[in-house]
Amino acid sequence: MRLPLFLLGLLASVSASARPLVAIVDSGVSRTPQLASVLIGEYDMAGNRPAYQPRYDHGTMVATILNREAHGEVDIVSLRIDDAAGCPADRSPPCQPSAAPIAAAIDKAASLGVDAINLSLALADDPAITNAVRRAAAQGIIVVMAAGNDGRNHPDNTAMARAGFPRAVLVGATDAAGNPWTGSNRPDADDYLYVWRRGVDVPTISAAGEQVFGTGTSFAAPIETARRVLAKTQEMAALNGTH
Repeated sequence: MRLPLFLLGLLASVSASARPLVAIVDSGVSRTPQLASVLIGEYDMAGNRPAYQPRYDHGTMVATILNREAHGEVDIVSLRIDDAAGCPADRSPPCQPSAAPIAAAIDKAASLGVDAINLSLALADDPAITNAVRRAAAQGIIVVMAAGNDGRNHPDNTAMARAGFPRAVLVGATDAAGNPWTGSNRPDADDYLYVWRRGVDVPTISAAGEQVFGTGTSFAAPIETARRVLAKTQEMAALNGTH
C-alpha cells in the first residue's frame, strides 16, 4: 500500500478546531487546480500506484462536486480502490471485484478520524463491507452511498445503509428541476435513510482538469455528503459556542 506524505492538517483534523475531513473511496483523485488546496493525501488500497494519477475520471469528478458544494471548506483524503487490472468492457469505473480493498478503505478512513465517507460505488452485499460501515457509523462518521443507476424500485447498498443507520444514507438522483431521474434506483422500504439530490448533468472536472458533466447517483452522493458535513460542523460550532 502506498503511503503518502500527509500535511499537518491531516493530523489536526481530529481536533475540534480543524476543518472537516472527508474520505473519497473511489478510483483515485487527481490534484487538479480546483482540488490542490484541499486534497491532503491518497492511499492506494488496491495496489502500489503513484498518488494523484488516476486511471479514470470518476473519483476526481466526485471530489470536485464535493468540494464545490462544501464551498471549499473541507479537506479531502482519497482512498483508491479501483482494480489495478482495470474495468471489463461491460463495467463502468470504478470497478473492484473484491470486497477486501473497499472494507479496508472504510476502516482506514475511520482510523484517520474523518468526519464523513463518500461511497459513490455499487457495493457488493458483502459482510466485510457491511461491518466496516457499521464500525464507521458507530464512531459517529457520516457514510453517504449512491443508490445505484439501474432504474429499479430497490436501491443498491441497502445492507450497508441499514447497518449504519442513522448515520448512513443512500442518495438517489434527480434532474435540475428536482424530478427523479429515470435511471435512479428508488427506495422500497422505510428502515434506511434515502434522499434525493441532483445527479443529472452535474458540472464537474475530469482528472485532466477539463470541464465535464456527470449523470448518475455517483454524482448526487457528494452533494449530500457536503450538506451533511457542513450541517454537522455548524451543529458542533453551536454546541461549542464558536462561529
